[in-house]
Amino acid sequence: MHRLILWDIDRTLIDGGRVGRDVFVAAYAALVGEQPPRLPEFGGRTDHWIFTTALEWHGREVSPELVKEFFVHLAEHTLASRPQLVARGAALSGAAQALAALAGHQGVVQSVVTGNIREAAHLKLSAFGLLDPIDLEVGGYGCDDGIRSVLVRLAHERAQAKYAATLPARQVVVIGDTPHDIEAARANGALAIGVATGSCSAEELADAGADAVLPSLADTAAVLRAALA
Repeated sequence: MHRLILWDIDRTLIDGGRVGRDVFVAAYAALVGEQPPRLPEFGGRTDHWIFTTALEWHGREVSPELVKEFFVHLAEHTLASRPQLVARGAALSGAAQALAALAGHQGVVQSVVTGNIREAAHLKLSAFGLLDPIDLEVGGYGCDDGIRSVLVRLAHERAQAKYAATLPARQVVVIGDTPHDIEAARANGALAIGVATGSCSAEELADAGADAVLPSLADTAAVLRAALA
């Protein structure tokens, strides 16, 4: 392994049709007994952070046990949501081609750093035929921690352990659509690539410190140049 590519999922590789938001609300209500009074912006955030923030806004006490129980409910609702995801969601333009092209380079390992729990990551990638090039075993997930930069560090450590390799931070590449993705990469010394396919503009991603910004993944050659630079 000489390059680790860590993909965000929502609005970077796929458009989930807001199914994830609906699933989150349903899982929250199943645990708490009522819907959250309001929700923070999901983009670039982790399920852990969104749940604890919503719970605090609801005036409920946060505990590790409650967070763990929420993830159980979230996994159950996520797995049941596949029909809605397939009907309302889609892979973004160029996502499959970019993943396949990077997989063709020897020594490149691709995984994810996502705010989703692992079950949701698997569901979303498999639903749109994007799973095969991704090693989910070494990813960083929204059930691991509330802070996205911690997920980048965990994924880096997991990949080095699995592949018995020492990988310098600048050979880790984080690709995402929000400033949170960019900031998490920079906090770990990783290369940060912004993709302006979400709610943030190319200028916002550049201002956050992205090393490169792409309008989308549609130009496979441009993705390869940025990711393998």
